[in-house]
Amino acid sequence: MKNILLVAIATSFALSPIGIQAQNDDIVVSSSRSIDRFVQDVSRDLDRELNRPMMRSNPVTGTGLAQVLFEAGPDGKPTNIKMYHRAGDVAVDRLARRAVAKIRSLQPLPRGVEQDQLYLANIIIASDTREFDELSEELNERETNRIAAAKGDRKIFAFTLSQSTSHLN
Repeated sequence: MKNILLVAIATSFALSPIGIQAQNDDIVVSSSRSIDRFVQDVSRDLDRELNRPMMRSNPVTGTGLAQVLFEAGPDGKPTNIKMYHRAGDVAVDRLARRAVAKIRSLQPLPRGVEQDQLYLANIIIASDTREFDELSEELNERETNRIAAAKGDRKIFAFTLSQSTSHLN
C-alpha cells in the first residue's frame, strides 16, 4: 500500500513581540532565526522521521489522523509529548509520537515565540487520494472546533508541511 504523509501543524498562533528595552548598557540578545526558517527546520525533521519507516521493508500500513501535542525543551528536543487525538491505529499513533520525539530543531526559537509555547503536530497517513481528502476534511473540522473552543487559552504554534498526492494510485 502506498502511503501519503501530511504533517500539518495547522492551528492558531498569535505572534507576541518579544524584546526587552535596553536601559543604559544592557545587552539584549534574540534569535536571528525567522519563523519561516523555524517552520522549515521542524517540518524537515518531522518529514524525515515519518518517511523513515516507509523506506524500510516493513512500512506502516495503517492509516489515520494522529495529533501530538508537545513543548520545546531548552536543548531543542520536544518535551511533554502527549497524544491529543489518536488515529485509531496503534502503528500510526506510534509513528506520530516517535516522529515528534525525534525533532531536534526546536531551538533557537524565533523572535515572537516564547519558551513555553505549545505545538501540535497533525499527522495524516492515507492510502489513496480519497482517504487523504476525507482525513483532511476531518482535520479541518477538528481544528476549526479546537480553535473556536480555545478562546483565552494558551495559543498553539501553527505550521504546515505536505507532500504531493500525485504518486498515489
